[in-house]
Amino acid sequence: MTDMLNLPRQDPIYIIVDALDECPNFPGRPSAREEVLEFVEELVCLELPDVHLCVASRPEMDIRMVLELLTPLQISLHDEIGQKEDIIKYINSVVRSDRNMRRWNEEDKQLVVDTLSDKADGM
Repeated sequence: MTDMLNLPRQDPIYIIVDALDECPNFPGRPSAREEVLEFVEELVCLELPDVHLCVASRPEMDIRMVLELLTPLQISLHDEIGQKEDIIKYINSVVRSDRNMRRWNEEDKQLVVDTLSDKADGM
């Protein structure tokens, strides 16, 4: 794959890796996640000017350890206030519009909103 990226070309190449954290990871055994991380590391080390890479993932420890060393530009949405607010708004709208949940008392509705938004972990 990296040989192909070295070929002369006119247009830039954009590679997007989304949901890397959802790639299986088995500690102590080679995993697909490790292979993807190794590929990303190799790609970054090539310093190809027309190759642009975007990796999206939850900040799990093994992923952070590799990506933090490689990234010239890092944007974390994990703890962004606006993202949390959007999640809460969405859960509220579902709880308040669902026919069955509308019958629940306010305390139970709020418990659902609080629990789901906390467990959403930025997603």
